[in-house]
Amino acid sequence: MSPALFAAGLKPGLRIFIAGCGGEPLAVLEALPAYAGTLLAVPVAGVNRRDLSAIAPLEAAFMTPELRPGLAAGRVRFLPLHYSEADAWLRGPAAVDMAIFRCAAPRGGSVSLALAHDFIPGLAAAGASLVGVVDPSLPDVPDGVRLPLSRLQALVDGPSPTPLLPAEAPGEAMAVLARHAAGLVRDGDTVQAGIGSAAAAVLDALSDHRGLRCHGGMIGDAVPRLLDAGAVTQVTTGVALGSAALYDRVARETRIAFRPVSETHDAARLAATPSLVAINAAVEVDLFGQVNSEMIDGRQISGQGGVADFVRGARRSPGGRAVTALLASGRGGTVSRIVACLKPGTPVSVTRADADWVVTEHGVACLRHADLETRAQRLIGLAAPQFRDALAAAWEALRRAM
Repeated sequence: MSPALFAAGLKPGLRIFIAGCGGEPLAVLEALPAYAGTLLAVPVAGVNRRDLSAIAPLEAAFMTPELRPGLAAGRVRFLPLHYSEADAWLRGPAAVDMAIFRCAAPRGGSVSLALAHDFIPGLAAAGASLVGVVDPSLPDVPDGVRLPLSRLQALVDGPSPTPLLPAEAPGEAMAVLARHAAGLVRDGDTVQAGIGSAAAAVLDALSDHRGLRCHGGMIGDAVPRLLDAGAVTQVTTGVALGSAALYDRVARETRIAFRPVSETHDAARLAATPSLVAINAAVEVDLFGQVNSEMIDGRQISGQGGVADFVRGARRSPGGRAVTALLASGRGGTVSRIVACLKPGTPVSVTRADADWVVTEHGVACLRHADLETRAQRLIGLAAPQFRDALAAAWEALRRAM
């Protein structure tokens, strides 16, 4: 059926999950200017740009700039959940009635979830009604989750532009940071690095490694480059986000396996993965080792995401390492991203007890099993030189007050 026909016949009062990333059903959303029910979502900043709260009250486990007005107005309920807990919430307490998502064209009595295999399988298992918005341009990936047509309540004809997320070329400082982070990876390790410019820079710095595997929630264009370089042999992911070339590649790449959050972020699976190296970006790190990866100047810019899942999984992995990577300064070198202490009200995305390795363009610091004084001194050494004296003085004041 057409998106307009589906929207016109949609029963009011439902709790409807709207898929994110490349699974966002834009054709249906455009045909649904308002809805007398509740929407639920896990949108990704820079990718899912529609303000869903303009359609209906929204419950979201991630934050985007487009949702901030709705958050301020009370139209958005933000749930600060790990990705693994977001999956558990959707499958249970969220009480989702229906899930709407983009899928590839039907083949052999089933449809592929194409670019986003993260949350829909869990909702399918929990019994939610499923609505596939068919887009023939989406890749029917060789190794991923397929849903039988008999399980779908409706198929909607809904081609729409697939979001692109090309990574920016790294500057000199980012390239140095990437080399430092790559130095913590050994041949044969399993690497999680996510998406974005920092992740792409780190992954590109691994091209001379061998026998690597990639396991994570999302991949970008850097992963196929590692496959082509012979550095990576196998990839497990939930989502692909990047260029059109990436989407063309996953349509025929048998070494990339798409799996749901229940597998990509599962604590037991991660802990049982030997030599798992989780490399994640951050906004700032304080001298206690606490990491903020979701707020800038009091503004919620993203969410908890999978960072804690992967940090804790990597720390429990035999031979694993959890790496927090960030440039030492921002805003043209005027703001330090190594700070004395996170400001009141700033969320702690990674606790000091979970802190492991921290990398900036100025070096590498191991915080695992380090006492407070040692970790503070090591982190001060990672700061941009113009901020080190002030950080040392601030730490001395903090230490005296303890």
